[in-house]
Amino acid sequence: MRARRFVPASLPLLFLVAVLLGLTASAGAKTKFRILHNFTGGNDGGGPVLFAALAIDDSGNLYGAGGGGNEKNCDGYGCGVIFEMVRHGSSKWSENVLYNFGTLKNVDSPLAVDSQGDLYGCTGEYGPMFELTPGSGQWTFNPIWTSGCQGPVGLILDGGGNLFGGFGNGSDGGLVGELSPSPNGWVYTDPYHNCQQSSCGYDTLAPFSWDAKGNLYGTTYDGGDPDCNCGVAFQVAPNGDGTWTYHVMHRFSYHKDGGDPYGSLTVDAAGNAYGTTTHAGPYGDGNVFKLTPTKDGRWKLTVLYGFRNYKKDGLAPGSDLVLDKAGNLYGIAGSINCNGTCGLIFKLSPQTNGKWKYSVLHRFNLSDGDFPNGLTADSQGHLYGTTRLGGKYGYGVVFEITP
Repeated sequence: MRARRFVPASLPLLFLVAVLLGLTASAGAKTKFRILHNFTGGNDGGGPVLFAALAIDDSGNLYGAGGGGNEKNCDGYGCGVIFEMVRHGSSKWSENVLYNFGTLKNVDSPLAVDSQGDLYGCTGEYGPMFELTPGSGQWTFNPIWTSGCQGPVGLILDGGGNLFGGFGNGSDGGLVGELSPSPNGWVYTDPYHNCQQSSCGYDTLAPFSWDAKGNLYGTTYDGGDPDCNCGVAFQVAPNGDGTWTYHVMHRFSYHKDGGDPYGSLTVDAAGNAYGTTTHAGPYGDGNVFKLTPTKDGRWKLTVLYGFRNYKKDGLAPGSDLVLDKAGNLYGIAGSINCNGTCGLIFKLSPQTNGKWKYSVLHRFNLSDGDFPNGLTADSQGHLYGTTRLGGKYGYGVVFEITP
């Protein structure tokens, strides 16, 4: 672990990456899709982490985890690798394996990258959280906490180099833990007293996110409304004295507002939060929603788009949304265009009449990928992602899409 200069948590790095990145595509520009890498399922990895978005560094290089590599030591299954997609100029890319776990498996969550290029991740519930640091020709694996993360939540960094994620003491209800770097290693603290009631939500399955004020956001797949247990959207707000307060923003009812969110919340500069639900909604196949803060401290949910025609527009959106500077939202959804679910990438654009326009940017066809995971944007507005399956060898791909 390297020493870090403290930066106030009110300037979280991931908020700047996840929300403010991306330039507006020129009017009338045609969407371009291309494959950057086809996983072979061998030592290059394969089967990228389900619903996980790629991490991106200041140079535009991409980082992710896959389930392939070193099958001999893992009962015929991949032990797991950490891979990097290196940018060469404006159009060429290459894939490098930074670390092969050898005997460990179950790398089941996205990675976080700090300003020095160190990577952080989890090896599952029974393995350690780790830091990978670059060196001369190789990367060094450093366990930083003995236990793993709760499910696929993964880790997220604040501006001071502290790590937050679904780990530590407490119940599943809104579980959040914090690790802080110190000269003697990493120190664990509870950001807040965990809510022990199912109405607070439980089963956090998606990574957390930040807003510009240093508030932490997330969703749970279950809990909330006792008649439904369809999940909640929540905020964890710092109190200024080192403690945090947990707020339930919305309890999903499985009717017009949807249910079972499998993605976090993306927050804009005005403090509005956007997300998806995989089920229900106005037409039964999931929706995209917006949560707006009100003057009385509550949140108002508005459905921006309800998936109504699964044959044409897809269904069951998941993972986090990407928001560009023009206010357009990008996400992934399932589809049936492969006699199964190859999936698609969609765009929602705000209109002057207050409505939103839905369009499909790309439909996967198995040969170019199957079952897309989350999206990541660079500073030029290009979107990057992986697919769990499909591609030339059937083990997934890394792709780029230019809206």
